[in-house]
Amino acid sequence: MELLKRTPMYMTAIVRWYLIPFFVAILTLTACNGSPSEWKTPNMTALMPRLKPVFEKTKTVCFGRFMVDVPASATVVWGDAIVPLGVSIYPNGVDEVRELAQKFIVDLKSKKAIYHDHVPLLIEETNVSQPEGKIVTGYDGFEAINDLKINGYFGINNDGVIVNARPMKNERDETIALINSIVRRLRQRPESEIPTESGNCIEHAFLVDEPAMNKDDLLEHIRIGFRLREFPDTHLSIYVAPANPNNPEDESLKAQWKRIKEDPATPEEKKALANTKFFRESPRQIYDWKTGYEVLMRAPDEEHVHSYHDFQIKFTGVPHDPFKPYADVQLQTGVANNAAGATKSSLTDEEVIAIWDKITSTIRVRPTSGAPMKSAEAGTRLPLGELAATGRSCPQTGWWEPDESRNREGSQRQYFKTGERMPHVVSLGEPSIWQKLKGERPSYRTATVWKLVSYDDASARANVAAQPPTMAQISPPSILTNDGTAEDGQSEGKSPEQKG
Repeated sequence: MELLKRTPMYMTAIVRWYLIPFFVAILTLTACNGSPSEWKTPNMTALMPRLKPVFEKTKTVCFGRFMVDVPASATVVWGDAIVPLGVSIYPNGVDEVRELAQKFIVDLKSKKAIYHDHVPLLIEETNVSQPEGKIVTGYDGFEAINDLKINGYFGINNDGVIVNARPMKNERDETIALINSIVRRLRQRPESEIPTESGNCIEHAFLVDEPAMNKDDLLEHIRIGFRLREFPDTHLSIYVAPANPNNPEDESLKAQWKRIKEDPATPEEKKALANTKFFRESPRQIYDWKTGYEVLMRAPDEEHVHSYHDFQIKFTGVPHDPFKPYADVQLQTGVANNAAGATKSSLTDEEVIAIWDKITSTIRVRPTSGAPMKSAEAGTRLPLGELAATGRSCPQTGWWEPDESRNREGSQRQYFKTGERMPHVVSLGEPSIWQKLKGERPSYRTATVWKLVSYDDASARANVAAQPPTMAQISPPSILTNDGTAEDGQSEGKSPEQKG
């Protein structure tokens, strides 16, 4: 169980290595002429007498933006959560996380970056006050040039939290700002709690959405599994992720089945296919998830491997819609020591199908109240120097300026309220001779990281308003809107002075 918490979990049992080439692919297959053409809500197989006590009491479990009903006796096993950075919660583990932070720092100090004059891999340690912790930045290995690893180590009440990222060097400030944003939106959550706010359920915690969250920016990966106490060899798993906007049908179960059926790779695959029992193969819809394809099969007995059930639904999802993601739902029987077929299945074919239909048909979007999260003004002010990248929501009402403004002439200080989108920087470049003749002056729109430099002070606002505009504040008639979108007269990228 500890291993599943700290390493990537591919959910449910892993098929023995010598079966993987065929049965991972064959999972997409089925050939049952008697199945209906579409299983929107399957004709539910009635629970057999042996199963009724198992489902007499159920519990609702939330994962990501969704929830599912499982037997109350089922064990919940979480895999990795990426929202959009990796987040791990250590219950009652504040001291453990501090030790891990120190170990990470010592490791970075002990190694040299060979392409950076053999300096230590450690670049920076930054202490954070809200919540208390530190962010450690270093090169991602001794051969790294622009690859970084940035870990944040924090304490939330008695729990330890680690947020990890692997950005490029030019994404450093934006990543640190995102780590700070994530940890400040995290709160502890017992397994039984089903939050009503918009956000993501992860193991032991809930991550509240930012105000005015742009759903196009959401890169959420959630893995969760369930073990049935009454049938311990039966494992079910769910994985949700952003839908692929580029030819998602090519990744569907239907497409995979078509490929393997038309051209089995080996004679062994042909033989295994002939001996595999298929129960169902068809499109599958669960509530608003309409892009699914379902395959239910039972692998044959092999040498040293028992016959086992291998069920799967894949939803290709809808690109840029976090409520209709790519989803992969699997169930296997005969699982022991994390290998399917290591023991005999404790369930009959009919019982497995009944359990599958019963649980999968309850997967749904978690309803929310739509109430906005509490603003920073409702509690302690965020410290001056707080960072927020272009495109993210402002975490604290006040005066902000681009973090790199020290390299620019004049001031680019701007006033933002909590929840407003942090905009791009707009500046005016030097016109070319032709542009001077036409009376034009180019403007440039670039992403940046904003830094909080002052709080909401009416007198300060009045003083700034009375000052003449600086180069960065003057703009053509059509200028950058507050949500970061460009209008006529602008181009995005580097100014001529910056381009190489």
